[in-house]
Parts: sequence; C-alpha cells; structure tokens
Amino acid sequence: MNLYDYIYVDIEKAVSLYSQLTGGVVEVREAVSERSRNQDNKRKYDFKVFKHDAGGTEGSKEGLKETIKPYHSFLAELEDELEKNYHMAVVDEEMDFRNSDTRQLLSEVLCLKVTGRGVIEDYERIKLISKAYPDLVSLINKSIQSSVKDTPEYITALERIEELEEQTQSIKDKNQKHRANLEIREQKKKLNQISESVKSVDSVEQWILDGMKTWIDTFLPNITNLRIYPPVDDPTIHVFGHLKPECFTDSDSNSFHFTYGSIPSEDISMVGIVTSVPPEDEDDFNPLVEFGDEELSANESIERAFRGIFRGFDGFENMVRTARYPRVLVYPILVYRKSKPNKTLQATAASRHA
Repeated sequence: MNLYDYIYVDIEKAVSLYSQLTGGVVEVREAVSERSRNQDNKRKYDFKVFKHDAGGTEGSKEGLKETIKPYHSFLAELEDELEKNYHMAVVDEEMDFRNSDTRQLLSEVLCLKVTGRGVIEDYERIKLISKAYPDLVSLINKSIQSSVKDTPEYITALERIEELEEQTQSIKDKNQKHRANLEIREQKKKLNQISESVKSVDSVEQWILDGMKTWIDTFLPNITNLRIYPPVDDPTIHVFGHLKPECFTDSDSNSFHFTYGSIPSEDISMVGIVTSVPPEDEDDFNPLVEFGDEELSANESIERAFRGIFRGFDGFENMVRTARYPRVLVYPILVYRKSKPNKTLQATAASRHA
C-alpha cells in the first residue's frame, strides 16, 4: 500500500471534481442517531471534506445520518476517477512538452499530474527577508569583524599596541616619545588593514528593497509558486502553479519551506487543473480589434480607453505570471510526496526473522 504526505489540498476544487465524476462521495461508514428538537431541520453529511445542509425549520423527531469518508482515501480515489474517466494526463518520460500533439492534448484535457524535482518560491518570505535585510547585513558584518579579532595576526598587532602605549607613558624624552607614538599609529593602521581585508556582505540600497515589496504587494500578494520538473534533461520544461496559503495542510505554510527546503531533495507530485498551455508562436489574439475604426462614438472611445488600460498592464502581469512556452501552468489541487513499500526493508525484515 502506498502512503501519501499531503502537503497542499484545495478541498473545494477536489470535492467539486469528485462530485461531478461520481455524483457524491462513496459511503464508508454510517452513524445514525435520533433526537427531538425544535430548530432547523438539517441533514448533515460530514465527509471530512465537505458538509451539506438541506431542509427547513420545523419541530419534529428526526434521524441524523452521518456519512464519513476517510480523507486520504477520498483524495486517492479522486485521482483514480480523473484518470479512469480520461480527464487527467499523467506526465511521464515519454511526454515531450515541445511536441505539438502533446501540447494540443494538454490544452484539451482538464487535469494534469506531474512528479519530479520541485522548486518552492515563497514571495511573502522574500518580502519578510527584504524588510530585515539591512539589520541582517549589519549583524553578519559585525560577526565577521568580531571573528577577525580572534586571528593570530590581529592579536599580535593588538598586543604590540598595548605594549607600546604602556612604554610610552614612562618615556621622558620628547623625541623618543614621538617615535613611539609613530609606531603606535603604524600598528593601529595595520590593525585597521587586517579588519578591512576581510570581505563583508554588501548592503542593498533601501529604494530597491522598498520597490521589491511594492512589486510583490501589487502583483504577487500571498503567492507561493511551486515548479515541478519532470525527469527530463531540459530544465526549461516544467509544470508550475500558485499555491494558496489557506490550502496548506499545515496551518503554517512556512513549515513546508523549512521541512522540505526551497528545492526539495525528494520527488514531489502535483495534480492540477490545466490553465495555460502557451503556444510556441506569439498569440495574435487582440481583444481591442473591434476599436480599429478611426471614427468611434463617445461611448466607444471611453470604453476603448479603459479597456486599453488593462491591456497596457498585461506586460506587467506576464512578467510575474511567467506562463510561456514550453511550460504548462496549472491550478493546483493536490501536492504531496508519495511513498511505496520499501523492498529493501522487506528483505531486511525477512532475513531478520529467518
């Protein structure tokens, strides 16, 4: 039996697809209870994935029927139903994203499943780090400077300065004292050179950090990108989607980043609704072609102006959406790590009990 570590689940989308495919959730266990009440008469179906209430308000004795569907079984069955009913394409080593027939297939199928190396891009984390960046740089540089003071060269120069300063206090002759002070200055200069020779972390101008925050708040608010690279040699080919914070199975989505890392070492699977299969050639669709006539009415001119504003900002949107050939963009429904029974452990266990 395979085990799944579900990292991200869009329950509403999953339930919607499963309901369309099967007409409802398959019953696994029923618990029926009877009680009297004078309030809303509602039949509650709790599948641990959704609740449905139906009925009016009346005073009566009613039966409460609760149907429970195990959460992980439901998700696994959803994948089976999608594939069995030919609504999901599974990316494998034979699938060439640059092939025109493949791209036609992907543009017509509803869902796509891909497994491979993943890359996590959490823009809220970038914003958080950029806010603290000046303080972090200052801390790092102070730490570097502090470590320099432990080097033998620095300690020797510092001890020589302290020795000369102590000797200078007892010197009465002005010329000797002057020479001693010159040597002290030379030693201090050497000390500064030792400190400055250590490479420190460069700071970033504040306007750049502020601009990055504005860009993220405008175009990428609460966005975490997940890119999955199937087992192919061309890293330009990958499937990616935007993950919603509320759909992470852990309420703190940061745990995903810390436990798996920004580039997980283990393969990650993603199932999503295909939303964009960009063509190789530039799309010539122009929604403003209807305003091509030179003579427009006042209303048409105003409409063209406002709709032109949206088209004018398309360039910015494309820069952050990054949906371009040969990539494929999906609306993620499931993200998980899958584990099969380990045959090595089976063999070890068998030899241990032999």
